[in-house]
Amino acid sequence: MDYEVKCEMGASVGIGGLIIGTTMLVVFSMVVASIDAKVDTSLQTIDSATEALPVFTIDDATLWEGAVVDVLIGSGGSGYINGTLVSSTGNGGFTGTFTVNGAGAITVVAITSHGNYSSAPTIVIQGQTPTSSATFVVSIGNFIHSNVTNTGSYISPLREIWLFSDGANPTNLGTVYSGTNNPHWYSGETLHIQWAESGTLPVSRFTLSAKGVSMASRLA
Repeated sequence: MDYEVKCEMGASVGIGGLIIGTTMLVVFSMVVASIDAKVDTSLQTIDSATEALPVFTIDDATLWEGAVVDVLIGSGGSGYINGTLVSSTGNGGFTGTFTVNGAGAITVVAITSHGNYSSAPTIVIQGQTPTSSATFVVSIGNFIHSNVTNTGSYISPLREIWLFSDGANPTNLGTVYSGTNNPHWYSGETLHIQWAESGTLPVSRFTLSAKGVSMASRLA
């Protein structure tokens, strides 16, 4: 009888020790997991604190209310060679280029200077005598010109930069900037932004925002 009692007591003590040991392992695992989570959070905080933010200036910002924003080809004509487009009305400063197909018909128009007019100008081709004349449909509208300079060390992808007029009409810079094929804004680089802003007049303020950093300038 005494032997049986001792065996039962020994077994009980062994099971109790196993339960306590298992419980301690569970607690230890929870503590380790908590420490790991805190370490990860701390590392993320450190990385966030040391990561460079964009620093930039808006050197100038001008609104042209009568800029030529689009030139559509009404009729391509025939007998042309690749050349330039100008305005025959007003002194707004529009210029463009065009390319032709094998028949000398104008197929592509590119604006090189949008100009600024009180009404849509007449676009013509000078110095050529075609077989049949081309015609164009001209649209004018708001156009913002701005020079902006990256004065910090952060290299900003153009897709991270947003343009706003009076806090509205968000437009991604990567969709409108055509000054280079490189999709980044490097330290010390000045970009000339030409934005055909689609909002209604009056527009008085131009804002540039990158990675949570924003800067605004009144439009001249």
